[in-house]
Amino acid sequence: MTSFHGKRFAAVCAMKWRTLFSKNFIAMPLFSIGITLVMNLVYGSISSSRGNEMTDALRVMAVGTGVVMNSTMTGILCTGMALAEEKEKHTLRALMTSSVSGLEFFFGSVAPVAVMTVIVNCILVLAGGLMPTPAGWLLWIGVSALCAAAAVVTGMIFGICAKDQVTASTIMSLPMLVLVMIPVFGEFNETMARISKCLFTGVLQETLNTLAGEAPAVRVSGLLVIAAEIAAAAVIFVLVYRRNGYDKD
Repeated sequence: MTSFHGKRFAAVCAMKWRTLFSKNFIAMPLFSIGITLVMNLVYGSISSSRGNEMTDALRVMAVGTGVVMNSTMTGILCTGMALAEEKEKHTLRALMTSSVSGLEFFFGSVAPVAVMTVIVNCILVLAGGLMPTPAGWLLWIGVSALCAAAAVVTGMIFGICAKDQVTASTIMSLPMLVLVMIPVFGEFNETMARISKCLFTGVLQETLNTLAGEAPAVRVSGLLVIAAEIAAAAVIFVLVYRRNGYDKD
């Protein structure tokens, strides 16, 4: 995994973009947007029935559900299932025996999904009715990008271990459930909240909670959590990648 050429990287990216917009994968980010809109309507209806206006706290809760689902469903599930699909259809080994290097394949596979994840996270903030400051937007995009990196590399691990798409979706179910449910229930349970701080989805949710204020912020410890999870996932992926014999170098 040493050589890297822009044209081959761009070719892999283009292939992955087409995969992302296929009917099997585009449903993931669309579902995250849909659940955010639905939750926003539900919380708005509850507030109206009590004679209150929709608050930013409720908007954050609605967006938070969509954000953690997007980070897992788009970031992890789409990445893993796309890689598993290539293994199932025997196109991965063909790529690895072609001029495409492991490094080009890796970054070409994760970059489109990471970009899609960040874009959808920004759409979710708007869909939820939040209006961050310019500094808030910069912080949100930056933290979303880091969390997307953690998600896509994690997805690559599951994808390289699975023999087909069905297996990939099965083995990813429990980790995704943990990454989604703990931050969501962390809003109501102190123990869950503490655990949530050790997950990249929890850090993302915590950052979202600050966007409605005038001084959006992210904890240094939160950034360290994301960095550690990216590093750990990258190391595991490289080890599994070489063990499975897909790296020709």
